Amino acid sequence: MRLMWTGAAPWCNSGYGKPLRYLFPRLAQAGHDIALCAFYGWDGTTTETDVGGARVRIYPPARDGYFNDIIEYHAASWQAQAVITLQDVWILKDWGKKNFRWCPWLPIDTHPVSQPILQAIEGCHTPLVWVDWAKRELQQAGWMQTRVIPFGVDLALHQPTDRDAARVAAGLPDDGRFIAGMVAANSSYPSRKSYPEVLLAWVDFLNRGNEGLLYLHTTITPKGKAGIDLANILQALNLPWSTLDDPDPQRREQAVVMLPGQHEMWAGTFSDRKLSQIYNALDLYLAPSMAEGFGIPIIEAQACGVPVVTLNNTSMPEITWNGIALEPLQLTWEQEGGWRGIAPVGALTDAIESAAHGGFTRRVPEEVKSYDWDVVVERDWLPFLADLEAEG
Repeated sequence: MRLMWTGAAPWCNSGYGKPLRYLFPRLAQAGHDIALCAFYGWDGTTTETDVGGARVRIYPPARDGYFNDIIEYHAASWQAQAVITLQDVWILKDWGKKNFRWCPWLPIDTHPVSQPILQAIEGCHTPLVWVDWAKRELQQAGWMQTRVIPFGVDLALHQPTDRDAARVAAGLPDDGRFIAGMVAANSSYPSRKSYPEVLLAWVDFLNRGNEGLLYLHTTITPKGKAGIDLANILQALNLPWSTLDDPDPQRREQAVVMLPGQHEMWAGTFSDRKLSQIYNALDLYLAPSMAEGFGIPIIEAQACGVPVVTLNNTSMPEITWNGIALEPLQLTWEQEGGWRGIAPVGALTDAIESAAHGGFTRRVPEEVKSYDWDVVVERDWLPFLADLEAEG
C-alpha cells in the first residue's frame, strides 16, 4: 500500500517521532511505500531520506504547521491509499471530511474521552489506539470499529545489563547508592508527569532517614510554552542538585537530585542506547503521571528489569507488571474535558522507601515480549493494513 503518515520526524525522540523510526523500516520491508508529513523536526524541502533502510518521502509543514491546509494535495500527489496520523488530533480540522481514508493513531488520556477529540475524529475511517482501556473508552463513545495497535519497544536494545556498569556509562555515581529516576518531558503546566509530587515525595523519603539519588532525565526549565522551572522547586524544597556535566565536583557529590547535561537535553542528541543505560542504572523507575496515552519509558524500564511506580489511571495499570500502580490521591477535571489523576505523595514516598529496602525485585515481566516491535508489526499492523487494502 501507499501510506501517507503525519508525525514528528523519525529522528526526534518524542512519542510522535520515535515510534516511526522503528515502524517505517518494518512496513517498508513488508512492501509498503511510505511518505511522511513531518510537523516537527524537518524544515527543509520535500525530499527522500533513509529511515533504517527504508526510503521515505518527507514533506515539511506549510503555513498551517500541521498540514490542515495542504494534506489533501500531498495525499493526492502521493496517491495515498490511507493517511495515518500520529499526533494530537484536536489540532486537525475536518480531516474526516477530506478526500482520503483517515486512520488516526491517537492517544486517549482522559476519562471520558474529551469532546475536542471526539469532534476531531468525526468521519475518520478507523481510530487506532494504544491500549485496551482506550478502546473501551472510545467504544463507550460510539466508536465500535476502534482497533488497538500499541507502540513497540526495541527489546534487542532495552534489556538488563550490569547496574554498576550502566551507572558508569550513564555518568551516574557508582557508589552503591539507591537511585530512583524519571525519563519524561518538562512541557506542561500543571506538570502532567507529576514532577512537583515526585520531588515532595523525595523530600519525605530523605526526611525518613533514607539515602539516595533522584535522577530526572529532563530539562530544568520548561521546554516549550508550558512546563515548570524545576530549579525554583528544588531551591524551595532545599534539595541540593547538580547536573552530570557540572564542573564543580563538590556540588555533584553533595547532590541528592541529579539532571543530565542541559545542552544535550535541549539539542535532543541523546540516543536510545543512552536511555537503556539510564534505565539499567536505576533501582526504581518513577512514572506517576496525571495521565498517559501509553507510556513508552514505562515498558522500556521494565524491559531492562527495573520495577516501576505508576498511577492506577488511564493506560498505566495496563502496562505496569513489575512494580505498583498507586491509587490517585484525587481526580481533577481538565479544561478540555475528562478526568486525570493527582499523584499521592505519601503513597509515593512509601513505594520509594519500599524499593530502597528491597521491596521490589529486578526482573523482566513476561508481558514485555508482546510489545517487541517485530511482534507489534506482525500481529497488529500488517493485518490491519491488509484489511484496508482488501476494501479497495
